[in-house]
Amino acid sequence: MSSSAFLALSAVALAVAASPASAQDWRTLATARQSRGEEFLDVRIKYAAGRFEITKGTDRYLYRLASRYDTEAFDLRSDYRESDGGGRLRVELEGEKHLHFKDLKRYDIEAGSLRLAISGTTRLALDLELGAVEAELELGGLKLQQIRLKTGASDMQIRFSEPNPEEAKECSFKVGAAAFAVEGLGNSGCRNITFKGGVGSTLLDFSGEWQHDAEVNIEVGLGSLEIRVPSELGVRIERNTFLMGFDAQGIWIHEGNTWTSENWGQGSHDLTIHVRGALGTIEVAQI
Repeated sequence: MSSSAFLALSAVALAVAASPASAQDWRTLATARQSRGEEFLDVRIKYAAGRFEITKGTDRYLYRLASRYDTEAFDLRSDYRESDGGGRLRVELEGEKHLHFKDLKRYDIEAGSLRLAISGTTRLALDLELGAVEAELELGGLKLQQIRLKTGASDMQIRFSEPNPEEAKECSFKVGAAAFAVEGLGNSGCRNITFKGGVGSTLLDFSGEWQHDAEVNIEVGLGSLEIRVPSELGVRIERNTFLMGFDAQGIWIHEGNTWTSENWGQGSHDLTIHVRGALGTIEVAQI
């Protein structure tokens, strides 16, 4: 194979024989593309079930992807195309309909996986539609301009361990029945953050290096919501809830359904949080 062919796209599929008892046919797919100075990468992923990971990769590669899946239950498609000085990556793992998180044992979640490493030198948009997954997204240091995430029955952790060099125009999270945690939102670069949750436990941690004011809209169903905000950040929380317990730990000025930190409007940046929900608990802590 020529080096140019590898630079365009390399893919290797390896069939792994399964035992008759498991009735599974495992295959692996590995694909990568070396960086060519792309200005932008648009990533759209549909992933039905398994272990899902995103990390910051080396600058040498625009992206590197590796996946292992059961061909008896799923079909995997991966496609990359150049587009106006950038690239578009599309990945789909689709299978049985109405798959629930409790069914993952049947598919051996530790065996099924998709791992994606993305260069930190290219501006990035992420559009993720996930099903029954265990997910870990380390987005710190990526030049994230947009993230749209929709997930079903999942156990998900997202971290922004390093500041985003870009300003993100949209950060949207729509979660079904899930355990969901996102940490370091102050490093995300997001001015507008939207979270919509169904049933489950949620942690929203707003620590990090804030470079601007931000507005957050949160809507939760049945479950628990924990909000952590830095004590040095001016914070105002406006609550519109029904049958939800509310516990705000720290120094707040309370008027009606609004809680305002004493340093609101006095620091370099302020955070406004709108919360709507029913049937659950909300805990707010200054850290």
